[in-house]
Amino acid sequence: MHFLIIGGGFVGTALACELLKQAPAGSSITLANSGGPLGKGLAYGTQSPLHLLNVPAARMSWTDEQPDDFVNWLAGQGNTCDGAAFVPRQRYGDYLAVRLREHIAARPDVHWQQLQNRIDSLTPEAGRWIAQCAHGPALTADRVLLALGNFAPACPHPSLQALPADRYVGDPWQPDALSGLPADAPVALIGTGLTMLDLLISLQAMGHHGPVLAISRRGLLPKPHRENELPPPQWQAPAGWLAAGSLRSQLREVRQAIGRAQANGQDWRDVWVALRPRTTALWHRLDERARAQFLRHLLPFWDVHRHRAAPQALAVLRAAQAQGRVQAAAGRLLGARVDADGLVALQWRARGGQDTQEFKAARVFNCTGPSTRLAEGRRGLFGHLLHDGRLRPCPLGLGLEVGAGYALADAEGREQPGLFYVGPMLRSQHWEATAVPELRAHAKAAARAALGC
Repeated sequence: MHFLIIGGGFVGTALACELLKQAPAGSSITLANSGGPLGKGLAYGTQSPLHLLNVPAARMSWTDEQPDDFVNWLAGQGNTCDGAAFVPRQRYGDYLAVRLREHIAARPDVHWQQLQNRIDSLTPEAGRWIAQCAHGPALTADRVLLALGNFAPACPHPSLQALPADRYVGDPWQPDALSGLPADAPVALIGTGLTMLDLLISLQAMGHHGPVLAISRRGLLPKPHRENELPPPQWQAPAGWLAAGSLRSQLREVRQAIGRAQANGQDWRDVWVALRPRTTALWHRLDERARAQFLRHLLPFWDVHRHRAAPQALAVLRAAQAQGRVQAAAGRLLGARVDADGLVALQWRARGGQDTQEFKAARVFNCTGPSTRLAEGRRGLFGHLLHDGRLRPCPLGLGLEVGAGYALADAEGREQPGLFYVGPMLRSQHWEATAVPELRAHAKAAARAALGC
């Protein structure tokens, strides 16, 4: 049996480890990764020690079978830390790479191949899958597991695409995003979430001290984790909490729970601890209309409460605001052009206001966060699968559809034998599919399905 994993970030690494644990002797596993080192991916490929995990170390084990694995690994590396600590993301990438190498070494009876190559297309043939590589011969596999993540951020305004390459950075994670930027240059960040925080930290690390405008529709900033995010929850959900009702009534229940918790001196985050294991079931109960309402009206508020920031990261923003260097604004982007002085004149209107304001920036960064929209002229492997009718995109732009065993659905909704997907595009069906605790569970279940367990 030949297994092909496409993607070498967290999900690809977790899938590989699960397959290596359970694959029959004589099996063959190939992991194709066109990006950087295995285990890193976009999330953990940063080289800055200032970019921290947004989850305490105690919750970041690659497997739920050994919940303290990451903390123990850190201790073995001489980095003893409290499980409540928010450690550099690059350390987590190192940890994943080590655990994968250990699993490979433990299975000499399984043929392992790491392929630094891009897979451009997948075609079924006689019960197997033919994977065409960008370079070199095609591969043939019995089972293909797609472990690809999000797309680059969608452009927030068409006028930005007309700007010169040194004035607009559509993907803030590209290696040269900050290259050549003067320390006193004015900068505009489109988006006020976690990506904005990361970029602000990178700017500070390079000695940048120019003015910064961070703008989004609502101007919401990420909420902080507690300094110690691991105490036992003090708030317990009452019987029947969120068991029924409309989206509006459930929102009312959550708000009332937070109000009662805070009135009793408890932490509102404990309400979210109780909400998290219920989220997927709540999402399943919503029809498409209710989901669209959630995305249109509630998503920004959900994101800042659910995807919280490490306290240290938020402190950088607060200090820069106190110094008057950073303005976080709620407003609508109206347009952008290069002015006579060579700077980008960014026009925007404050939320609820009528007047057009202008900010001149030496460089504009798209910090709106990754996209999961498939039906937007995609190229590469997803574009090929979409063209061939082998994907069923979510009508709300949240990803794609899979069957109960993670088999990828085609354009007609039929499961495709031997072709699986695990990654953040599962949001369309499960909603919770972006953080390690959920992704490791999805990876484990998908690996078992691919093995026929």
